[in-house]
Amino acid sequence: MVNARIRGMSLPELLSGFELHDPVPAIEISNIASNSAQVNANSAFVALPGIRSNGIDYAIDAVKAGAVVVIYDASDDYSLKRIPLLRKQVDTHWVGVEQLERANGHIVSRFFGDPGRAMTIVGVTGTDGKSSVTHLVTQALTRIGKRCASIGTLGYGIANELVPDSLTTPDAVSLQSRLFQFQQQRCEYVVMEVSSHALEQYRVNGCDFDIAVLTNLGRDHLDYHGSHESYAAAKARLFHEFELSGRVVNADDSFGQKLGQELEPESLYRYSVKGGHKPEAEVRLKSCDLTGGGQNVCAITPLGEVTAVTALIGRFNVENTLACIATLVALGMSQDEIELAVKDLKPIPGRMEKFDGGRERASAVIDFAHTEQALRACLEASREHTRGQLWCVFGCGGDRDQGKRSGMGRAVEELADRAIVTDDNPRNESPEKIVSEILAGMQHPERACVVHNRHAAIEYALSQAAPEDLVVIAGKGHEQEQIVGNERRPFSDRHVVSRILQVKHD
Repeated sequence: MVNARIRGMSLPELLSGFELHDPVPAIEISNIASNSAQVNANSAFVALPGIRSNGIDYAIDAVKAGAVVVIYDASDDYSLKRIPLLRKQVDTHWVGVEQLERANGHIVSRFFGDPGRAMTIVGVTGTDGKSSVTHLVTQALTRIGKRCASIGTLGYGIANELVPDSLTTPDAVSLQSRLFQFQQQRCEYVVMEVSSHALEQYRVNGCDFDIAVLTNLGRDHLDYHGSHESYAAAKARLFHEFELSGRVVNADDSFGQKLGQELEPESLYRYSVKGGHKPEAEVRLKSCDLTGGGQNVCAITPLGEVTAVTALIGRFNVENTLACIATLVALGMSQDEIELAVKDLKPIPGRMEKFDGGRERASAVIDFAHTEQALRACLEASREHTRGQLWCVFGCGGDRDQGKRSGMGRAVEELADRAIVTDDNPRNESPEKIVSEILAGMQHPERACVVHNRHAAIEYALSQAAPEDLVVIAGKGHEQEQIVGNERRPFSDRHVVSRILQVKHD
């Protein structure tokens, strides 16, 4: 994608106020990019240090593609060592910026005219539930006539009409470009998922968040962050490093409780499913009634009682619904507006999405659960809707946190009647190794059935399950491909289940 804006900008204007290590030439730029493949004529190329590679190594490619200036990190030793030789190899301007990674989001935001300031931005973070809460809040605001866009795991777009994307939270250039597009399309609100990676790498700097939401904090991404403490610290940045008007936290989560003690009470909106046991929570559950199509959630709020009529299943979706209501309260909506906004909340594709098998086949639930915490919640919720046996088809992704695999195996053994272990996205790891680490968490691994081919595993479970059984297919949810090695193969759990059960899906 080439990132374009309505007008160009002078480089001195773009970099004014930042700590610079070189004179800034009086030139105009019409594009900014941190990926050399997105550079065109009169671009500024931002050479960011990375985990696997350094942007400075792509500077020559960027100049050949039309970059008129390379902005490098003046605090990065590797870049500083490379610059003298690069100056001799290519003729362009070089400007060093101190702590470029932190400054980059603000620089890019300025290039696009600071689009975040023109809209109300809600950032949703947490281990589980980010996508669901983002979807629900977007759905609710759209229902009451607000023009609302979203960015997250499912993609980006307006009113949940989404274009798929590869990252939960994109790089700063892509992110600000999308915010600029939403501004041009007259959006009032943007609801976006904010990953711990994005916070750690300062990708969301310059976003001007108004509301921050925490769903929960479990175990995930320890392969990247190194420790649970570092993971939590990354999440906390969203609540401490932006000028927020509202902070929404889960009062039932230990990390949410800790955050709540650190934050100013005037801007704090806590939510709790424990109702009377958490009287300090601003939004708390009064009652939840299961219906044929989902559950109705009645919440006590500072504005009065609000009842959400939903097609959602599962206790964790009660939490997600309360998070949605609390966010609407934090946004300053009236009680009547909130009541209308949450009258018909629907699940997102691949998130506790139920497929009815009819009288002759077992039904299925497809969910994205890929952590032990999420998998337990998924299975516990599914049990409430199971008359017979509960099956679970699941695996774990390769090249990701290996420590959670045994816990996921243990969760399925404890909560499901039948376990089918299969491949998720093995990537560059051995599928056999991944499965062995899952089985290591089970007391009786011999009772689990291993079918590496995911299509065959789903087909086997649905063919063997009785009509009163429920088959949970966990891990991939909405995903449209399976990653094996470096190859992305078209694959969808939803398509497979729809074909087998002969039902339609959106």
